[in-house]
Amino acid sequence: MRTEDELSGALRDAADRAPELDLLAGVGERRRRRTRRRAQLLAAAAVVGVVSTSTVVAQGVFSSGGGEEAAAMPTTTMTVTKPHPTRTVTATPRPTTQAMGTPISKLWPQALFQMPAKNADGWRYRPITGINATEVLLNAESSFEKAGKIEVYDTKTGKSRVVTEVTATPGLKRNFQQAASTDGKNVVWYSTASKNGTPIAELWWAPLPGGKAKRAATLTGGDAAVDAVGVDGENIVWSMRKGGVFQVPFTGGTPSRVPKAEGLHLIGWPWASDVGEGTNEGERNQSKIVNLADGTVTKIAIKGGTKGLRCGSVWCVGRRGSVPFVQRIDGTGDKKQGFGFMGLRPYPILDRFLQRFGGVYDLNTDKLARMGGSGSWSGVGTSSEPSTIIYWGTTKGDKPDKYWVLNLAAVPPAQ
Repeated sequence: MRTEDELSGALRDAADRAPELDLLAGVGERRRRRTRRRAQLLAAAAVVGVVSTSTVVAQGVFSSGGGEEAAAMPTTTMTVTKPHPTRTVTATPRPTTQAMGTPISKLWPQALFQMPAKNADGWRYRPITGINATEVLLNAESSFEKAGKIEVYDTKTGKSRVVTEVTATPGLKRNFQQAASTDGKNVVWYSTASKNGTPIAELWWAPLPGGKAKRAATLTGGDAAVDAVGVDGENIVWSMRKGGVFQVPFTGGTPSRVPKAEGLHLIGWPWASDVGEGTNEGERNQSKIVNLADGTVTKIAIKGGTKGLRCGSVWCVGRRGSVPFVQRIDGTGDKKQGFGFMGLRPYPILDRFLQRFGGVYDLNTDKLARMGGSGSWSGVGTSSEPSTIIYWGTTKGDKPDKYWVLNLAAVPPAQ
C-alpha cells in the first residue's frame, strides 16, 4: 500500500467487513446505531495485513455520531489492506500531530466552556445538543447508557436544572432511550424495547421548562424501526428505516404520514433526504432535499464519480474515490478536502460545520478550528439531527470530572 487514498479505502473496507452480528450478539436494540458503528470501527482497527509495510497510527479520535466516546481507545498501530470504497468511514486518516487550523479557544472562545461530567446525584452526563448559545440539553445516566433524567446546563449561571425523568414502561424488555431532539420549547425522544419477542418503539416528549414525560405513541413490529425523530411545535415527527416521515400530536392519537414525505428520511425538522442509514445506503447519493414544512423540493447537483453525497439546505459533503470534498447544493463551491469528516449522520451541522479528526471545519468561512489538549477521546451529542455539541475530557480516561464542551450553536454568524 503506497498512498493515503488506498489507506483510506482500506479503512472503510475493514470497517464495513467487521462482523456486526457476532460482535453485537445479545445487544439487541441498545444504542443500535452507535454501538454498531463503534463495533465496526474497533473491528477495523484490529484488521492486520502483511501485504505491504505501510502503517497508520490510529490516534483514538473516532467519534460516533451518536455520542459514544468511541475515541476512547488506546493508540493503535495497524497495517490495513485491500482498498475498496464502502459506506462506513469517509476519512483520510492522518496523525493528529499534522492537525492544522486555529485553536477553538482563540477562534470561537464564546462557544467553548467547561461543565461538570456528573449531575447532583452523581449520574454521568451525556450531552445531547445545544438548545441555544448558552444552554445545553443533557442526558443524566443512572448507569451505563441508562438515561434517568433529561437536564439543561446553563453556561451563564454554571448550573443545571432537571427537565424531566426518563420513565420506562412496565413489562418491556431491553428498554433504552434512543436519540432526542428539541425545538427550544419541547424535547422529544424515542425509546426501543421488546415484548414477547416483538420490537417496540415509544415516542416521548416533555416541555423544556420542566414537567412529566408523556408517551405520545407506541409503535410495534415493522413500524418500530425508527431512524430519526424531531418536533415541529405541535407534533412529534419521525422517519422509518424503510422510508417515510410520520407525525403524531403531543396529546396522542393515530400517527399519520407527513404530506409529500413518502420514502424520505428526516435529517432535522423540517429537512428530509431521500437516502437513509441502512446497510446499503452509504454509497447512494442524496438527490434531493425536501422542506417538509412547505413541501418545497430542491434537486441536488451531482457530478460524475460522486458517492455518499449528503446535503443540508446549502452545503453538501461527499467523496470521489476516497477523497472527501464539499460543494453547495447547486454544485458550486466544489473543492477537495485534505482531511476526512466524521459522524454517523454525515450531514453538515447547522448546514455550516463539519466535524473532522481533532477539530471542526467552518464551511462558511473556510476556517478550521482545532481542538487542543483533548486527551485520548472525544464525544458527540446524542441528538437525532447532527448535534451542535462536541465534548472531551479534561483528563485521560473515560471518566473525567469535567468536560470541555464546544457548542456550535454559540458560534457567531459568518462575517
